[in-house]
Amino acid sequence: MEYHSNTDNLDEEGYTRLDFHSRGISQKPIISEKGKCASSSRWCFIAVTLGILFLITLGIAVVLGILAIWSSNSGRNPLENTSFPTRRNPSQSQPTKSSLEESVTSTKSLRTRGVTSSSCPPRWILYEKSCYLFRLSLDSWDMSKEKCSLEHSSLLKIDDLRELDFITSQTSLQPYHSFWIGLSRPQAERGWLWEDGSAFSNVFQVPNTVTNKNVFPICAWVHQALIYDQLCNVSSYSICEKELEN
Repeated sequence: MEYHSNTDNLDEEGYTRLDFHSRGISQKPIISEKGKCASSSRWCFIAVTLGILFLITLGIAVVLGILAIWSSNSGRNPLENTSFPTRRNPSQSQPTKSSLEESVTSTKSLRTRGVTSSSCPPRWILYEKSCYLFRLSLDSWDMSKEKCSLEHSSLLKIDDLRELDFITSQTSLQPYHSFWIGLSRPQAERGWLWEDGSAFSNVFQVPNTVTNKNVFPICAWVHQALIYDQLCNVSSYSICEKELEN
């Protein structure tokens, strides 16, 4: 038997070297499973967050779309051509000039529930022995007085409770409008006077709602079923009255 010494596996000091490299087998890099999980979790979190944001945005868009459709279909009351607030009690603030500013022609009048008669001019309504015109022109009290004069009439003078009930039955149908009447108070030491100079007989109450107590003259207007004081330079609608000729 022939003995073969294997010196190829010995190093310089005589120790045996172990060769762990196998022929024909390539080394593959080892990827940490921990790293893969961490990377995957990060992308999952981002994807979930984006999905939630998309759902929220979609929900908001749907709600806004529904509100837009509802608003366009609901429509408005054809009489709501101003932003005039409805009064609920005399302690509420008076409507401002800006809330009454709108473009209307002086020849236009409100549709009212009354009796038209050949005894009254067109657009006027008859009640007992007078004709009434509910004007849509926005004017101060003085200008309204002039406009009624051009119609051969004067601002409304309320003589009794029956006439007051008739007027308020008309104005209460128009909750977004106030109307000048022919009642004013030129000075603090003087009482209320009608346009023709006659004294006010306290047929109704005129609550003092003007905030500046030292400003005169002040005038009266009717809103729905109540009458209030107001600064005379505020623009508003008005009611003209003319008595029937005998």
